Amino acid sequence: MEKTVRENPTMKVMDIREKVTRKWNVGILRNMAFRAKGIAKDKVEGSFQDQHFISYRPIIGLDGCFLKGKYGGELLTTVGRDGNEQMLPIAYAIVEVLIEDLGGEAVCASCTFISDQQKGLLPAIQDLLPGAATTTYPQQWEAEMRKIKDINLDAFKHLIAILPRFWSRSRFTSRSQCDTLVNNMCEGFNSVLVHSRSKPTISMLEDIRIYIMKRWATNRTKMSSYQGSVCPKVFNRFQNESWLTRYWLPRWSREKLFEVKHISQFGEQFVVNVDNMDCTCRKWTISGIPCTHAITTMKFLNINAEDYIGHWFRKSTYEETYNPIIYPIKGQNVWDVTPYSNVLPPKKRTMPGRPKKKRRLEDWELKKNDSELRKGGHRKKCSIYTEIGHNKKGCPQRPQTVQVPTAQSTQQTEVSQPPSTDLPITQEDTMLPTAQFHEQPQPTQPSATHVPITQDAPSSQCRDE
Repeated sequence: MEKTVRENPTMKVMDIREKVTRKWNVGILRNMAFRAKGIAKDKVEGSFQDQHFISYRPIIGLDGCFLKGKYGGELLTTVGRDGNEQMLPIAYAIVEVLIEDLGGEAVCASCTFISDQQKGLLPAIQDLLPGAATTTYPQQWEAEMRKIKDINLDAFKHLIAILPRFWSRSRFTSRSQCDTLVNNMCEGFNSVLVHSRSKPTISMLEDIRIYIMKRWATNRTKMSSYQGSVCPKVFNRFQNESWLTRYWLPRWSREKLFEVKHISQFGEQFVVNVDNMDCTCRKWTISGIPCTHAITTMKFLNINAEDYIGHWFRKSTYEETYNPIIYPIKGQNVWDVTPYSNVLPPKKRTMPGRPKKKRRLEDWELKKNDSELRKGGHRKKCSIYTEIGHNKKGCPQRPQTVQVPTAQSTQQTEVSQPPSTDLPITQEDTMLPTAQFHEQPQPTQPSATHVPITQDAPSSQCRDE
């Protein structure tokens, strides 16, 4: 049957049944002949199932963003990763409301999905978390988690409640051939659509189509002038791993089985099997790029390590990825008019308050304590003493300003001093108007030997009586 399909790919099922009857004198059903033709076509032209991800790594990022138009809605995006470790938009759709329950539809089990389930982990362990997340084998992950437990028990409980296969490379499988820990490829695609999200539906979809069409053409022509067989970013990573081989010593066991040890006395030690493309550090297994230990053994065997890089990162695979063309389309004024009814917009939902353009911040982004992040993820910093936790307005060590008395206030203070009780004064002196202090020069305080005494002033003898 394989030879028959190769010679005549358009052969009908009825002709296949007649040929089987003439050759073997056996009658077969129509469904049996149809299945036989399908199996033969898979062998000749290739299987749809096998070639579904022949140019794409089975790593898919899912994300969504809210539309800022009149009717709202959400824009759902699906982004993959090409051979040069760059984002690869796969699909996008506009929905009115995101439905979490899809009715139990089957999801591809051979794909790895990335989503931002957690917008942020505890900021207090931001220096310790990368160690537990980037480790590639379980023993090192357990050691890093013990360090976190000794420093912050609450942080340890928070992390241990999340399955490690969602955030730690030590539990990643080799199926996706990707060691990324973040969803930046989806966020990067959404950042391109920031201004388009405020436009009407057709205008927004046209912006997305034009962006993808131009990106496809740019990547298609950019790689045509590249001389290497491995994509540039992957090749730079491979060179960095190759440079570190000077710190590792290979010990030959048999054929292509090695023991690789660090040159330090108490350094780490791993086992490399070149035939199985495996290393106990699991970096090679997870990423598809030979690790430092594997390259060390390949240099010992005098074989080309580039040949062991996964086919996902080859130039030929990259060109095959961007080989499909996104064709240009005509303007809206020359579109065909369909006989169907016009699609009505959804019901407008007026939300309370002022329309918001920015996303809602998480609780960890709103903290304003001295030891925690404040709104926007930044902490206040004093510009006087460069201390974190306050600004210069609320600085406790800020120098206090001393008010210097002016000449006018000095005059008022001296004139308002009460005279000595031993000196008699007249009624005119006590009833002096306030305006005189501003118009007349400062009066001198009378001394005890030159006191003017009027006739109306009583003598000391009269006062004693």
